[in-house]
Amino acid sequence: MQKMNLNLCTIVLLLFGSLSCAHSRAIDVVDESNDVDNSIEAEEKPRSRPFESDWLKFTKTPPVKVLQTPGATIEIACEMMGSPLPTVQWVVGHMPLSEIESMESNVLSENAPSTIVRVRSVHVIDHMLSEPRTYTCVGRTGSKTVYASTVVYPSQSDIGDLGLVREKPYPGPQKPRIVYTEKTHLDLIGSNVLLPCKVHARPRAEITWLNNDGKVIDQSQRFKVLPTGDLFISELKWNDMGNYKCTARSSAGRDSAETFVYPVLKEED
Repeated sequence: MQKMNLNLCTIVLLLFGSLSCAHSRAIDVVDESNDVDNSIEAEEKPRSRPFESDWLKFTKTPPVKVLQTPGATIEIACEMMGSPLPTVQWVVGHMPLSEIESMESNVLSENAPSTIVRVRSVHVIDHMLSEPRTYTCVGRTGSKTVYASTVVYPSQSDIGDLGLVREKPYPGPQKPRIVYTEKTHLDLIGSNVLLPCKVHARPRAEITWLNNDGKVIDQSQRFKVLPTGDLFISELKWNDMGNYKCTARSSAGRDSAETFVYPVLKEED
């Protein structure tokens, strides 16, 4: 059986910051700061080495409360680290815990059991709200689920005495905002890797990628920028290690995000 020949717990501590590799039980309540492990998880089986089973942790939770400024677009972000590759969804409106636990993912994900990633997801609100509304970031991988919520409050001056607001997108162009990306991606050498770059923009943005040498990526046998804007790397090599930069441009502006790719050596038992 193949295994990573580097201690993954050490790698994750170096790349992602502090994360306890000891066994601990998650809790289900979010405090006022959202800075807690609020994951829902099935009972874990004994593990012979770190990260043998699926795992998922928040590295950054969204704010608990946000006040909407009249005419301003709001970005609510959450970040999580996990393996295998987690999926992230945003739930609009209040949802009971039981429904979050049973909610099926509408995001397609590749089966990549050797992958360790740190994912960043952003929900964009580009219209004026008529009432306070809850937005929940839900991450899932295998038997693990984590979630954290933000309540957005509209400006009372915009609502008026009758509480009537037409909830429609703000007029005019919206600058590109990268709403889903991986900040770090670890995988075994020889694996196929998909680096996401999902963009919210009006009009549609043009997406380009720079490789780990800072050069624009042209289509090749191993590197392909897909129509979705994602970057596909086939047969990951040790020399592929480094930062890959996604940039979204339109007439309204630009946004960029970097992903650090770490190829991991493997050896036979």
